Amino acid sequence: MKKIVALILFFTMIACSSNKTNKPPVVTVSILPQKYLVERIAGNHYKVNVLTPPGANHESYEPTSRQIKELSDSKLLLINGYLLFEDNLAKKFMRSANTTLVDLSRGVELISGETIEHGDHVHLHGVDPHYWLSPIEVKKAARNILDALVHQSPESEGEFEGNYNSFINDIDTLDAFIRHTLRDLRTRDFLIYHPALSYFARDYHLNQISIEAEGKEPSVKHMKSITDLARKEKIKTVFIQSQFSVATAESVAREIGGKVVTLDPVPENWLASMYEMTRSLQKAMME
Repeated sequence: MKKIVALILFFTMIACSSNKTNKPPVVTVSILPQKYLVERIAGNHYKVNVLTPPGANHESYEPTSRQIKELSDSKLLLINGYLLFEDNLAKKFMRSANTTLVDLSRGVELISGETIEHGDHVHLHGVDPHYWLSPIEVKKAARNILDALVHQSPESEGEFEGNYNSFINDIDTLDAFIRHTLRDLRTRDFLIYHPALSYFARDYHLNQISIEAEGKEPSVKHMKSITDLARKEKIKTVFIQSQFSVATAESVAREIGGKVVTLDPVPENWLASMYEMTRSLQKAMME
């Protein structure tokens, strides 16, 4: 009986030890869309942690002390490159022996301006950080992810490349869908509270009209110019991101006899959300 108990304990210890060693390594990303990108390329080889929780404003978020402490368990820290909280993380982990820092904006054709201060947040170096809402630029970020994963786990290079190629095909299909869907519109102007779609507008030749004025609530003068333009162009939809208060957007919508439509600029399912956003924009610009 004692031998049986001893054997059970022995095999239990082996199983526990095996479970510990078989845990997938950790990748940490800044925002939810990056989690989607990593999972499309890495498959089940990595567990992905996200610093910015759902519903939080990625431009003014501050990671908790617990999140920062847990970062030491990550093999890779993949950052957007132009979110304020990332700047401090980059300085901290740039020389880390355990965590490799990768800037996903490498090679991206960035949009920048003179304005850096944006009310409750900062655009580092005046750069618009929302390049993940551009299929064209996401392909570049995906390549950076692939290179980082292959460097970290060269034994899985073939699988990573296969997953990457499949994802790129999906992006190309999405791009073709967007170009077809937004081809014949009544107007190419759309009204949005916070100008998060600058890259998307650039790619598909749209005109983004921002209600925010330099990241702040609009003045009476700016509100009047916005509503006058909306009436002239017969714009009936005001887009707003789910991370912002709808009060100002609703006020503009009342003035133009329109409606408010909510967009999520940091979705967990990036691909599905891009299709949904395209349909919403088409509907607004066809009304």
